[in-house]
Amino acid sequence: MTRTALKKQRHEFLLKQIKKNPFLKDEELAKSCNVSVSTIRFDRAELGIAEYRERVKTAAEEGMTTGAVMTGEVLDLNLFRDGISVLKTDKTMVFQNTDIVKGQYIYAFAENLALSVIDAKAALVKIANVKYTHEAHAGERLIAKSEVMRVKEREFVVRVVIKANLNEVFRGKFSLLVADGEDTENK
Repeated sequence: MTRTALKKQRHEFLLKQIKKNPFLKDEELAKSCNVSVSTIRFDRAELGIAEYRERVKTAAEEGMTTGAVMTGEVLDLNLFRDGISVLKTDKTMVFQNTDIVKGQYIYAFAENLALSVIDAKAALVKIANVKYTHEAHAGERLIAKSEVMRVKEREFVVRVVIKANLNEVFRGKFSLLVADGEDTENK
């Protein structure tokens, strides 16, 4: 196969993968294509595909979901320490005939930030101690703050507090076991 044909094939693959999952990092794409990270960056530039952070931001602004998980927009992230994320709620997230946001969206938002702060592709929630302290309404911006409280081998305890209009709506402590086989403590 010629270089041009291989490149065209790789470009088609990249477009398909990014469309399926805009949260893929250059390193992951390079590994799946068996090329260098710089090659992926050149390919992205040629195809007009934004870098990882911009794709994540765009997806959050569009309210895109990955499965049932609302990602929100990560504003600040200090891996293995803390993070801040924002989620704009809307009418698609509420109980029928109300403007009250369903707990599943709030929980998913909190869990996603907990996973992001420990940089885990996959983790098992061993224990989740959560409390919904106030209702959230459609149109409100939810601000989530996370803090890694404890690390022991592949197990992390992460606290997440979510507020809307300065009122706490949720707090939770997640005990997460990293299941992706990577040693995340030494990253």
